[in-house]
Amino acid sequence: MSRPLSHSARPDPMSAVVSAVVTAATLVVAFGLLALDVEWFWLAFVVGFGVVLPAAVGLVEYDRRSGNRPATTDRDGEAETALSTLRGRYARGELSDVEFERRLERLLETQSVSSADTRETGKPPDENGGEALSWPDEQ
Repeated sequence: MSRPLSHSARPDPMSAVVSAVVTAATLVVAFGLLALDVEWFWLAFVVGFGVVLPAAVGLVEYDRRSGNRPATTDRDGEAETALSTLRGRYARGELSDVEFERRLERLLETQSVSSADTRETGKPPDENGGEALSWPDEQ
């Protein structure tokens, strides 16, 4: 029985596309050289699979890790901010025990704070940095 891959072991879709394109290009060039009766056609395999493919996939991975794309840490920080806000409102007495537990469960169930707000209020979060969770009088 196979176990599902962890998040870090899953290949990036862009890496898969880049590796497929480089593989196809390497094969086309190598077999094209073979068809043209070039004696050193085998060098296309060495260069394509030994140099170009690792370099291309490495560049994609570097780009992914360098922060040019949204990272999960942004979502983690957003969820932590929402959790802090929820705890503060509970500590100030703005939320009852039942309301706090319900909102806490909903916050922990969702993958991002914006989807928690949409589920809670039925409308998207305030674009000006409004709180992710609705106030009791909005329900």
